[in-house]
Amino acid sequence: VLGVVLLTLCIADRFPYGMVCLFAMFQPLWLLAVKLIFYGEVDTRAYVSWLSGPLFLTSLCTGIAWMAWVFVNPENQWNLLKRMESAEQSGCVPNYEEYPDCRKGGVNSTQEQTCFFIENGELVFPEGCDQSCTGVYNDCTNGFILWVGPVLVGMTMFFLSFFCTFLRTEGTKEKDIFNFGKVWLFILFAIWVTTSLSGMASGVTSALAALTLASFVASAVFIAVSFNRDERTENAAAVFKRLRDKYGENLDIARGLFVVTCAPILLIYFCFSITNQLIRKTRIFPCSEPVGDSNDIFTTRTRRQIEQMKTWDRVRVYTFAVYWGIFFMVMQVLVAKLTVVFLSWLIEQTSSFGLGAVTAILVGVGVAMFLLPPVPGVPVYLTLGIVLPAQGHETLGWVGSIGYSIAIGLVLKLFSSALQQKMIGENLSRYVRVRQFVGVNSTLMKAMRLVLSQDGLSVPKVAILIGGPDWPTSVLCGILRLSLPQIILGTIPVVMLIFPTCLTGALLYMASLKDASGNPEFSWAGTVSTITASVTALVQFGSMIVAAYYLEQTADKRVDDVAAIVDDAEVKKADDEAAHLNKCYREVTQWNKIPVLPKLFMRSSLACIVISCYIVQLFSSQCFTEHSLTDSIDDNLQGNVGNLFLPLGWIATGLFSASVLLLYVFTSWGKVKAKLKAKEAAPKPEILAYGSSDDRTDFDLDLQAAADGIHADELVASSDDNNSDSVASYHRRHSDSQGAHSTSTRF
Repeated sequence: VLGVVLLTLCIADRFPYGMVCLFAMFQPLWLLAVKLIFYGEVDTRAYVSWLSGPLFLTSLCTGIAWMAWVFVNPENQWNLLKRMESAEQSGCVPNYEEYPDCRKGGVNSTQEQTCFFIENGELVFPEGCDQSCTGVYNDCTNGFILWVGPVLVGMTMFFLSFFCTFLRTEGTKEKDIFNFGKVWLFILFAIWVTTSLSGMASGVTSALAALTLASFVASAVFIAVSFNRDERTENAAAVFKRLRDKYGENLDIARGLFVVTCAPILLIYFCFSITNQLIRKTRIFPCSEPVGDSNDIFTTRTRRQIEQMKTWDRVRVYTFAVYWGIFFMVMQVLVAKLTVVFLSWLIEQTSSFGLGAVTAILVGVGVAMFLLPPVPGVPVYLTLGIVLPAQGHETLGWVGSIGYSIAIGLVLKLFSSALQQKMIGENLSRYVRVRQFVGVNSTLMKAMRLVLSQDGLSVPKVAILIGGPDWPTSVLCGILRLSLPQIILGTIPVVMLIFPTCLTGALLYMASLKDASGNPEFSWAGTVSTITASVTALVQFGSMIVAAYYLEQTADKRVDDVAAIVDDAEVKKADDEAAHLNKCYREVTQWNKIPVLPKLFMRSSLACIVISCYIVQLFSSQCFTEHSLTDSIDDNLQGNVGNLFLPLGWIATGLFSASVLLLYVFTSWGKVKAKLKAKEAAPKPEILAYGSSDDRTDFDLDLQAAADGIHADELVASSDDNNSDSVASYHRRHSDSQGAHSTSTRF
């Protein structure tokens, strides 16, 4: 513990959030020390449950005091001047590699000072020092972490206060544990979106990850002291039982997420276990636990966990892990990076156009982007908020131009939703494979149909239409053949999301405006944009949580209504036909039966995607050039979009591509093997050929269809009543070898 503290103090100049993490980790220890000194006779669990109120009140007061501190004095607001000042005071090293002309004294100078300086509360740019030189501190997050530090401290106290509420009653309900995790993810997502929109995502994401880990360590301390070992085991067993009972094989999806996110952590854990086992074998410490199996390199607990993981369907779990990684890379690179670059180019190209021309261009581009599956609506609304007020504030005023952008955003969303539902969704609904892919017969889809089929406005309906992903939600409404007017009516409240997003875009543009001296024209805009961005995140992610809650409630509470919805017969037939092939695929891809080469492909695919995701997540600033909507491609990327990718970014992209290719090779091999097994399992046509061809029964045709890979119902068959004796004779002759098959078998 002392080593961790000393290490954190030594690297505080590079990782200023370390001090906040130490606070999060040591706060429960301090509170427990208070308990031992002043409340020694009180039960620990009861004492911890008392802390929820004081911790919540303290966190609330901290947040209110911080906001008052920010808005009472303009000098405390986060803007360009404050960012430069805090960067210099915190000892950030200027990035002269990308900005060689920004060194004091010129390119050939050896001085470490920047060419600009602060004087009398203003930024001063001498002749030859461009205002873009402020970019030398783009990678410095020290000042922002220190500025928002009280909020982070308050968050840790709020987290612990919320956690303490679970200890007020006897036992810990697993339902509360799930809700607890959802709320914490919701808070983190809101802050991450805020920092992303404010151009501070680099570094801050790592800070939030560290803060999350520290807070969970703190809550683990409370758990450790509040429950005995038997109670902890019982609560954990209750959670896992609920997961198994409710989600069954779908747990492989969660296991895949666990693998792709925690694989490196697992390797470190195994190394610690090996070290622990070696120390136990030496018997240096008399109080150490028993060695267990002396021939095993792992401890008994780790070996038990490894054996448990070996029972998983590893191919299925690894496949989902790669899918999770692909989803992350697509969203993190394609959506979060390339979409921003395209929109920044659009903003730059339309800067000299009139308001009418810009509106027409943005509507056309916006509709095209809404028709792309991975593109969310928020970047489009943000672009509207930046461009339209920039072109229209001189004629409509700032308030009028922002209101105009909100109106255009609403019309654009409703029109795009109608196109997605009618033009794409309803056309796709004609294909059985599409309906099968979305699972129209699943409980989730039936619950969604119940909610979205309601007339008028309701909280669950609006939450789904606002919180769900734009393209998938609208297209799904078309596939389910829902009423377009009712869906449009339920989508209108999306203005609650468009309003703060467009306002954030306008404030970001206002924050980028500088006066003749190079100082911000609206020094308060950057701070307010952070708050409006928080509202955007709260609305979007909050509606997602509400939607998930009501869908779960509908599936659980309206069981009869869900069951009353008739299954799609064609989809049910396709599911039955695919069931046997899927079973064969899982049989031929059992990990112990796979040859060495396919195993190598799968392992390599998993390793590539894990390394790629970790590189992008932990070293984002070394992978991509920082680029925001208000940046110029010519200035920031030297006119080449390829410069967005730094060398490490190309490596991550290459690993991602290799992972996709290797997974494709493996799944192709598995499908070929599954088809061969399905044909082998089906009775051979020559085996069925008894009697003349004219004597074939319906039973014969059904098995003939199975062998040919088609359904017997698709054949034109004729038979007479006298064939029943032949069928019975066939059953007697083949009962031993074909007992597993029946006349209802479908492939």
